[in-house]
Amino acid sequence: MREIKILSFAKINLSIDVPGLLDSGMHQVDMIMHQLSFHDDVQIKFFPDQRGTRGDVEIRVKTNRYYLPVDERNLAHKAAVLILEEYGRNVPAGKLQIDIFKRIPVAAGLAGGSGNGAAVLHGLNVLWKLNLNLERLCDLGAKLGSDVPFCVMGQAKCNFCLPRAIRRDPLACTCARATGTGAQVLPETPIKKSLVIAKPPMGVSTKEVYKGIDQCRIQRRPDNDALAEALKRGSFPEIYGNCINVLENYTLNAYPQVGRLKEIMLKNRRAELVLMSGSGPTVFSVFGNISEAKKECESLRKQGYEAYWTKTIK
Repeated sequence: MREIKILSFAKINLSIDVPGLLDSGMHQVDMIMHQLSFHDDVQIKFFPDQRGTRGDVEIRVKTNRYYLPVDERNLAHKAAVLILEEYGRNVPAGKLQIDIFKRIPVAAGLAGGSGNGAAVLHGLNVLWKLNLNLERLCDLGAKLGSDVPFCVMGQAKCNFCLPRAIRRDPLACTCARATGTGAQVLPETPIKKSLVIAKPPMGVSTKEVYKGIDQCRIQRRPDNDALAEALKRGSFPEIYGNCINVLENYTLNAYPQVGRLKEIMLKNRRAELVLMSGSGPTVFSVFGNISEAKKECESLRKQGYEAYWTKTIK
């Protein structure tokens, strides 16, 4: 039996712009993402069967969240299938067990599922000795979803069980800018801050939000070139000035619970920034130190919100 444990980190969006539609009909995005220390655990075990045919692998996924699918609808399962489709001829027969301990809220705009898929790509690359480089893993991730390549890059930076060549690859990073469909990702300069992430007891349809944003009149957009430069300089007034998520224009109006949560978090004057992540419903606030983040987290929990304190990873 071979096994590996991958930490699957959450992400936030420091900015999101949706400039228009691509020729394919998909929305064009320009956004800067940052990895958090908050994570799921993905334990992968492989039991080889020397008597079987190469590539004949039985996949089983388990999770501590009873309501999550564990079949081909789960991105971790999809990632395993994708690896087998591409490289099954190099894989011995056997049983693959993927155990996911979830902490990251589901369907919250934090890339929890995308991170789990990325973790399986990394884990199987090691367990099955495929020797794929980070660029190839990102290409595979893009076939699973637009957030997966960034998750692949972030996990490469922070999982010390991965090969040194992966961890030291120039693409390994905890902050990045994604353009096009979101799968074209390049590293940016990370920052070190404490955060609170919180969500109301509801979900948001990403497909609905992107469809709805086409009908919104957007008055402020992020300047992501300026944001990237401000990150390099560590100039937080300039950074926060371009931390804008245009998807708020739809979500905060279509889902009043998200708008109310942001209003509550804005009342804390010690918060340096309050912004919705992704298409929602998660809202995050940034603090200068972890003690303030913990206080805000406890306050939000007392008001009935699912809330966690965490940090960005620099």
